[in-house]
Amino acid sequence: MEIQLSDFKHNLEIQIRFNDVDGFRHINNAIVQEYFDLGRMDYLINILNFDYKQVDNENLVIVSNKTDFFQPLHLLDKLKVYTKVYQIGEKSIKMLQWLVKDDEINPAVTCSSVMAGFIPSKETSMAIPDKWRKALNEYENLIKI
Repeated sequence: MEIQLSDFKHNLEIQIRFNDVDGFRHINNAIVQEYFDLGRMDYLINILNFDYKQVDNENLVIVSNKTDFFQPLHLLDKLKVYTKVYQIGEKSIKMLQWLVKDDEINPAVTCSSVMAGFIPSKETSMAIPDKWRKALNEYENLIKI
């Protein structure tokens, strides 16, 4: 899958905090995951009208996460996390995220994740609801799988 920055429709500016920096003067790798979480939450809230207050209803959980680091990140960098869903399965959604600094076109860090439909109150998986499929397909111009 060949992706370019222009393929992402959603982005979120990230505010770096002083305590995000480790002893090597880099943004700590664990903190980078928090940046991806912020981008993921903003995407789901805005595209799927996700309501995080309703935790017992239809939900998503991360079941797989892969992160690749290409450049170090520093306190004074200007960062944006770009987020896109690129595939919808029966019970899962595949998401790609890029962390891009200082208006560059290539990512400093990438994250590929798989989220599965989940009903916490029943502790069971669920099919991706049609309303989510429709919203994602319209936003990302996906082909229904």
